Amino acid sequence: MSRPEYETLATSEKSREFLIVDGYGRPVINDDGVELIGAPLDSRSITKRELGDLKYGMQISIGLEQLLHPEIGAAVEHTGKFWSNPYSRVAVSMDPIMAVVYAHDPRAAGNHVRNLHKGIHGIDHAGRKFNALSPDAFYWAHNTFHRGVQNSAETYTTKSLDDMCREQLQLESTTWFSYYGMPMNMVPADYSANVVYRRNMLNNVLEMNPSAERAISMALDRRPPRPESLPRAVWFMAKTAIMPVTEVVSLLSIGELPADIRAKFNIPFSRSEQQQLDGLRDATKVLWNALPDAVRYYPSAYEDARRERNGRHKSRIDHAISLGTQAAKSALNGAKGFVPGF
Repeated sequence: MSRPEYETLATSEKSREFLIVDGYGRPVINDDGVELIGAPLDSRSITKRELGDLKYGMQISIGLEQLLHPEIGAAVEHTGKFWSNPYSRVAVSMDPIMAVVYAHDPRAAGNHVRNLHKGIHGIDHAGRKFNALSPDAFYWAHNTFHRGVQNSAETYTTKSLDDMCREQLQLESTTWFSYYGMPMNMVPADYSANVVYRRNMLNNVLEMNPSAERAISMALDRRPPRPESLPRAVWFMAKTAIMPVTEVVSLLSIGELPADIRAKFNIPFSRSEQQQLDGLRDATKVLWNALPDAVRYYPSAYEDARRERNGRHKSRIDHAISLGTQAAKSALNGAKGFVPGF
């Protein structure tokens, strides 16, 4: 029997809450025996507002969180592709994940992400079996993306995020995860249940495995990995030139990790570094939010917002920037035909 496709079913036309049902129309129930409720991912959703914002890229600590899961850490070590060029791997991974929220067909996008993990399995450093499609590992990865959205909304915007908003965000996360077509028995029913879920993961599942240790050491040592395609001499000069960026990346990687994770794994973060992070957050609140949407948002997120406005731009400035971006893309695509090997 094929895997059921999960769907959201409105309880009423005006409701912001939805019952999650499987492909056979049956309510999806988690391990606690609770029917799962979701919320729409539309123009009013916190998820759409924050995930597609380019400042979400400051939530790079979620990558370290993911690697602390033994199966995810083992999968990264097993494939070996991540360490050969981590920058490219992260960039390539984000587009499919964002498509699950912003694409015309989120379920098709979710199926695509799930299929990318097929065939990644084996034995880890401790002799345990791992599988990239393990439901528990798959949901932990999703939960960290959700945590990143919440952290972005709480610390990098002037908008306040109260308990009602956190509850709303949790329901949106459930809808988001339903598009992957994965088992949902481990999904928390509400925000308080998510707090319990994360505490259990920290106490009983997460560990300092080889992948996590390697990534955290790089962040602490301000030691960005060299892409294998880049010669060592070139990388030495490039690494020196981007040193200020490396400092910021390290600050965000460690500083935006939840404090309880840093405490359990003895990951140092000084008071001075916390002050630097607070300054960066405050500066972002003031400067970033003043930018036009066409500059702030990923193209897929911006175009999705336009669709919800029936194709209209939010402002004339956004329209002009969008036209300039399209012209630049056309020029670049034209250049590819004239530059050998481009």
